[in-house]
Amino acid sequence: MQDIRDNLHASYVRTGWIPSRLRHEIRWRREDSGMDVICGSGLHLMALVPSIKDDDRGEDDLVANVREFFARYTQRDPGCIRYAEVANEADLQASRFPDVDAYAEYYGRVAPIVASFGIPVITSGISGKDLPWTYALARLLHDAGAPVDGYGFHPYGVAITGLAEATAAIARAAAVPSNQSPPSVYVTEIGQTNARDLYATIVELASLTPAITIYEYQAQPGEDPQYGLKNNPALYAAMQRAWSALHAEPATQVKASELRTTRSRIPAAASLQPASPARRRPSTAR
Repeated sequence: MQDIRDNLHASYVRTGWIPSRLRHEIRWRREDSGMDVICGSGLHLMALVPSIKDDDRGEDDLVANVREFFARYTQRDPGCIRYAEVANEADLQASRFPDVDAYAEYYGRVAPIVASFGIPVITSGISGKDLPWTYALARLLHDAGAPVDGYGFHPYGVAITGLAEATAAIARAAAVPSNQSPPSVYVTEIGQTNARDLYATIVELASLTPAITIYEYQAQPGEDPQYGLKNNPALYAAMQRAWSALHAEPATQVKASELRTTRSRIPAAASLQPASPARRRPSTAR
């Protein structure tokens, strides 16, 4: 964690938990240990709220488990949880949500619980520029009166030169009514296998989103190591260079508009407790 904090200049890590696993081990021991490491190092957590596939007892048990998690850790580690993202890439078949209506129903159940603990709630990061899904979700959540602090976005498959337009398009699709100011779009996951592309992605996104989560700090067993910063020294160095460029003196910074230290963060995602089984990037199956 010290490496993530001091050398990569991250402010949080993104990880989650699997409710089904809790029934086969000492309850919350794994999560307690992870929170001790994250919070004790001075980092914060973007909590990845489980999907319906992560609880074999069904949605009611899952909702109760979400309540238990946030009650436990907001009391045990006050101030450590910075954000909550409700499920990962819910627009993909792998999430087990059959459609956007099913996800909106689940979000509408868990988001008020999370918000009641004072944690900003972000919708599931969609994989790619899925405007129809975002448009439909925003209207369902608006009609339900669900709390939304931002919309998650994983811009896989988007060219670096198109990141600004894609992020703005997601925000416009999520605006309800359409003439309302667009909501914040959080890049809750993005990974690159090429160091130059990683640098350019971070620099391009820094002025567009309140937070950037880089996939990933170090590959877990069974994961593709080509995205891991610790697995690839060139990627690690690219992230360091991007941070330096964005925080340089005004005369030498990359672009004035990209130096937004009060809003933009350049964190690395650390999977201490993988929130989902081994994954490969990019995710494209629908």
